[in-house]
Amino acid sequence: MRKPIGFRSYDNEEEQDKLKEQEKQQAEHQKAIADFLGQNYSPIGSASAKCYKTTAELIYDLSNIISVRPNELAKQLADAGYHVEYLAGQPYWVMYEK
Repeated sequence: MRKPIGFRSYDNEEEQDKLKEQEKQQAEHQKAIADFLGQNYSPIGSASAKCYKTTAELIYDLSNIISVRPNELAKQLADAGYHVEYLAGQPYWVMYEK
């Protein structure tokens, strides 16, 4: 592979561009998850709107929009203020429908 003559390292610029693109995609990915959650659910609300969702159910709901890993979704839910309750030994996210 031939490199341009000069004092700059063009390989580093290409790697930095790739990293910036990955960070941009990750930010868009997180924004899509946050938008979905914000439009449909709230971490607080009235007892009549309370519902329980597993991580798998939420991933299924999001599957039409984006693909998401369980640990990524769990981190974003925890950061947004949602908490987990155990029913019959199974963890469920406590959410309030809007």
